Amino acid sequence: MYLDWTSLLLLCLAGATFWFWQDSLAAREIANAAAIEACEGLSLQFLDGTVAFARIALGRSGGRLVLRRTYVFDYTANSIERRQGFIVVSARTVETVGYAQDDQRMPDRPPARRAEPAQVLRIEDWRNRMGPERPPNESAQSDKPADSSPPPPD
Repeated sequence: MYLDWTSLLLLCLAGATFWFWQDSLAAREIANAAAIEACEGLSLQFLDGTVAFARIALGRSGGRLVLRRTYVFDYTANSIERRQGFIVVSARTVETVGYAQDDQRMPDRPPARRAEPAQVLRIEDWRNRMGPERPPNESAQSDKPADSSPPPPD
């Protein structure tokens, strides 16, 4: 069997693509398990049931050059607010797990204003306050001069 350089290059490229695909799937499964474990450890609710890929970069782990993948996930502490966390997986190990900053530690925010109750207004009271009512045609005519024809030419 004879392989030329093009066939050999394509075969190597296909192998590298297959390896990258399998490695990415394994890293995602590791990140997914780490997110579930991290949420359970802090009594948080893990939302959507999976992590999402966010970034890939080259990094060093133990002196070796490895792919460092970052995944994001959503969680909630009170079933109302959705927050986002992240997981960094490097060389098939979890490097970092992070959570969104807590709003309680943020600088003082003004409290939410409560809406005042609606007031019902009778139409007669409103008309008395607004003054005498003019029909729409009368108001349009009163603003215009009495003779709207153009002046005769000199």
